[in-house]
Amino acid sequence: NTTVLQAWVNEDSVGKLVDLGYRVVASPWTRYYLDCGHGSWVSNFEGGSWCDLFKDWKTIYSYNPLTNITDPAKQKLVLGGEIALWSAQSDEATVDRYLWPRASAFAETMWSGTIDPATNATRDTVKAAPRLTEHRFRMVARGIMAEPLQPLWCVRHPESCVRPSQP
Repeated sequence: NTTVLQAWVNEDSVGKLVDLGYRVVASPWTRYYLDCGHGSWVSNFEGGSWCDLFKDWKTIYSYNPLTNITDPAKQKLVLGGEIALWSAQSDEATVDRYLWPRASAFAETMWSGTIDPATNATRDTVKAAPRLTEHRFRMVARGIMAEPLQPLWCVRHPESCVRPSQP
């Protein structure tokens, strides 16, 4: 009961570990590995990489480590989360754009929670986008080479970047 485990295998591993009574830091590679998603990077390996999927900021922002953990006592065993950027696929030339602003999306949900207390619903990525975009502009102004969250056109004309309703 003094052991803290990092649950990195997948989203289900968080619930499985707290069911066993462990305290957990959520860091599933399927949501929180920022170095993944740039294709197969080992030159002598044929096929895809085990972490091929790119985790965009909305994938990170929409993940709730407490999903499917209904017991409040077990929810308290989830101590928080950790975003991961491993140096195996990144270096000083890529660290800023791999890390920012996706780590900002992670930080907002870890700090404020994934549920909006005003609506009791999952926090909305549409409402988060302007805040995170503004933060990204501040980082760039300070010399941090953060990647864009969305096309600049959508920042200037958000109404034109909304997906039309499906019939």
